[in-house]
Amino acid sequence: MICYGTLPFTGDMDSPNPLTPTQRYAAVDKLVRAGLIEWSVVDPGSTNISRYEEIPSGKEGFIYTNPESHVRHGLSLAQSYGITPSYAIYEPGFMRLGAALHRAYPGAPIPVFRLMFSQHLTFGFPPREWALDAYLSLLAEECPSAPWMVAGLAVEIDTLIQPALQRGGHVRVGLEDAPFGHAVSNIDQVRAARTKIEASGRPVATSNDIRQRLAGTAPG
Repeated sequence: MICYGTLPFTGDMDSPNPLTPTQRYAAVDKLVRAGLIEWSVVDPGSTNISRYEEIPSGKEGFIYTNPESHVRHGLSLAQSYGITPSYAIYEPGFMRLGAALHRAYPGAPIPVFRLMFSQHLTFGFPPREWALDAYLSLLAEECPSAPWMVAGLAVEIDTLIQPALQRGGHVRVGLEDAPFGHAVSNIDQVRAARTKIEASGRPVATSNDIRQRLAGTAPG
């Protein structure tokens, strides 16, 4: 099993005491020093996130904030300890900035690009094949050797599983990659995805398969 955690929010843009990069990555630093994690979240950008259903009532969404100093701190840890940066790509600009910053940290493992889609939230692209192809065209320019997967928030990601497999990508499924209030359990979603993957002729990778693949991928 490949383990990696999440990060606390840095704080609202107007927060009087937002977290510093060191504070935000404190748990990552301790876990990697203890040899307990191999990857870390390093989301390379910021974006506004609102629910479509709440916009008519005037309820505001929030800003998912990742200042460049935080991204650089995460990449510095990746460079120092050899952990894989896990990039959530909420917008095309995340991909461009993430690839450029990675090039500024030679020796840092190649990032895994998690392409994020949503139907019910306002960020990025909906789960459509044209949107997947747009991301992949940009990735081919910015970091062509990087592994990638489809995922999302408040989304029916099933519609992109087959297109992603056909294009040589990977898939993340679970409670986060489903509409809010989804009735199907996490494990049942994983089982359903496995069935689709095996039916496509693609093997389901083991943890060691993933480690070997990443070890054989040259940094961008």
